[in-house]
Amino acid sequence: MKALIPLALLASAAFTCQAGEIDDAIKAAQDAYQKGDLSNAAGQFEYAATLIRQEQGQQLTKLLPQPLDGWQAEEAQNDSTSGAIMGGGIQVSRVYRKGDDVSLELTLFKDSPMMQAMMGIFSNPGMAVMAGYKVKKVKGVNAMLKPDDMSLSLMKGTLMVQLQCDGCQEPDLLAYANLLDLDAMAKI
Repeated sequence: MKALIPLALLASAAFTCQAGEIDDAIKAAQDAYQKGDLSNAAGQFEYAATLIRQEQGQQLTKLLPQPLDGWQAEEAQNDSTSGAIMGGGIQVSRVYRKGDDVSLELTLFKDSPMMQAMMGIFSNPGMAVMAGYKVKKVKGVNAMLKPDDMSLSLMKGTLMVQLQCDGCQEPDLLAYANLLDLDAMAKI
């Protein structure tokens, strides 16, 4: 357990927004642990982890693409505390609109335990095809297009991106997918 404490301290140094608060929570957890107050130590570490996830969500939100020409974007949504749909982790989303009849929702999931189960279908294109997907490459990673509901999913490391379109076509999905900085998003 003590080996994990320095790693948490190093991780918190990278975050600028809440660095002081994160450092304070880690120190409080460390102090409680050394005193044998394990419940308090665990609670403080969980609090620090929550603050780090919030910072990750804020940074991911900044990496969402600007709208394409002729499109407008709604304000990004950041659910970095639960990501309940995918079993925890971080969930960031933004809706893009073109006129009154066309919308596209882009959702990022990061560090969710449920993503481990999804990796099989992304790494095995045959499974994806059997499940009704059309396999594509987007920015060098496998992507799965579901033509009947006009959705596109792709995965890089612990990042999963889903694009769901209402009233648009495959080129719109691919255009937005190609705007993503997957490397930067995966590193956060």
